[in-house]
Amino acid sequence: MNPFLKKLVDTKFMTEGQADYIEAAVMRKESFIISGHKGFGILPLMATVSTLAKTNFAIKQVKGFDDLKEEANYYIIADLKDIDYAKLIADTMLIPNAALVALKDPDHPYSILKLLADAYMANGDTSKAYQVLECVKIDGVQQLGKITQMTLNESGKVIKVDHKE
Repeated sequence: MNPFLKKLVDTKFMTEGQADYIEAAVMRKESFIISGHKGFGILPLMATVSTLAKTNFAIKQVKGFDDLKEEANYYIIADLKDIDYAKLIADTMLIPNAALVALKDPDHPYSILKLLADAYMANGDTSKAYQVLECVKIDGVQQLGKITQMTLNESGKVIKVDHKE
């Protein structure tokens, strides 16, 4: 197991099964949307997933739309201000053979389902998988509460599958 994921397992932020699942999804070059409040551990989880992607693939840290012109396997869209964050994610979804790591929090609200539907209508691509990592705080403890894989079927309908251990 990757040492950064192991650290999150050791601190009880996630289970070993979740860590193994995330590591395998990164290796399959799937996209990640890390959801929750900043106080729920989304930023350390994003850093961990981004580091794992960087260890194995070419990444591009995205600070604006021009960064999408540079070729990469993974586009990392961090905690950006003063930008249309949803459009940046939508544009990244349309890049063939590329994945993304992005946030979804109160500072960056958008509908994942709408962006997936818009991407499908723009290019008809059903080959990508999106892992939605939902961070929560239970009894004051930050943790990864749920992992949901979202894909599109051949008619553009979103298929959600929750990761079970």
